[in-house]
Amino acid sequence: MAQIHCNFYSYSFGYPVDIAVTLPSFTSCNLHMPHTHALPAKFPVLYLLHGYGNDYRVWQRYTSVERYAEEYRIAVVTFSCHNKAYLNAPLGERFYDFLNAELPEFVENYFPVSSDPKQRYIAGLSMGGYGALLHGLQNPQRYSAIGAFSPGIPDPDSETDPHRIMRVDLYEVTRKALDWPVKLPDLFMSIGDQDFLYDRVTRYHQTFGTTWQASRYRYDDLPGYEHEFAIWDKEIEEFFRWINREDVYKQMGKNKV
Repeated sequence: MAQIHCNFYSYSFGYPVDIAVTLPSFTSCNLHMPHTHALPAKFPVLYLLHGYGNDYRVWQRYTSVERYAEEYRIAVVTFSCHNKAYLNAPLGERFYDFLNAELPEFVENYFPVSSDPKQRYIAGLSMGGYGALLHGLQNPQRYSAIGAFSPGIPDPDSETDPHRIMRVDLYEVTRKALDWPVKLPDLFMSIGDQDFLYDRVTRYHQTFGTTWQASRYRYDDLPGYEHEFAIWDKEIEEFFRWINREDVYKQMGKNKV
């Protein structure tokens, strides 16, 4: 794969930002393919969000997401959110606007990455799972699928939960999204039964899981896992395998039919 670390000036932040773009490419692992770097089409793309206390490199450091991107022929884009939950922050750091508009605008114009919403996905772990749900549900026309791994869902009944105080209410966001006359993105959620967020995530699943009738829905409740990269590495590959694809690269990747 081609791993590109890029720095550019962001108009959402007013300062330069670092991102990583992983592009599938010709390698020694796929010598059966034609020996060329010419592309038949732009790549589908996954915007992949990190958790609290992490940065844009954590997915590449602690999981095999680069290999999965290569095997499933999907571009992956990461950036750092600085613990701001993918929301606009005080003092002009507009993380919501950056993820929703500027980042895809930059990536999809400077790299061979598709701008077709049917080939655009968003996913994340912990705080990033919250961000993926928030952005995917508030902008359902922009994404084909959402992946939320151990998502940091605020407790809707707690007045002291810092997640609720500092973040947008996902229950309200979800109810509004379900009332919109548009098809929601497919949703993949997972949680380990030893995770400290287990009760919150299962409650969200029990509240809304049966309402995704017009879209595909998958919920993985995995025994023995805590809030850890062991489950996130497993589930990000499951997400790559699970998403519904119509792009030309599906026939070339690991999930070819």
